[in-house]
Amino acid sequence: MQLDEATLDRMTASINSEVAPQIDCTACGACCRNLMIHVTPAENKRIADTLNMSAQAFEDQYVESGSSGTQIINAVPCHFLCDSKCRVYEQRYADCRAFPNLDQPRFKTRLFATLMHYGMCPIIFNVIEQLKQQTQFFKSNTHES
Repeated sequence: MQLDEATLDRMTASINSEVAPQIDCTACGACCRNLMIHVTPAENKRIADTLNMSAQAFEDQYVESGSSGTQIINAVPCHFLCDSKCRVYEQRYADCRAFPNLDQPRFKTRLFATLMHYGMCPIIFNVIEQLKQQTQFFKSNTHES
């Protein structure tokens, strides 16, 4: 079955909207143990305030800054993961909130990265499995002679 990008996006988002509420991410934490996330100074400040730290002390301790200004959390697993739960969950970063990004447009452009996390994230696993069924991914194209 050939799908245009918009159809694939709609299917993926629809399946995700059914699957994601059934998974308790706060009981898993696999993404926090495996992903490196991009962060912003504003997000760092918000979390620093939550932890009663200065923004500079927070960034010195938890953030790596690239020469282009890009920032990432400087450790995997994440510093804020404790017993598979995020210590700053209510203030967590936008990348954390958005993962696994299955409701976002242009799913096809993120397919490789998504499949890299197939075995880690139960949401990704279940969405991909349902997507394979709905698109008849395994249906053979045999031709009779």
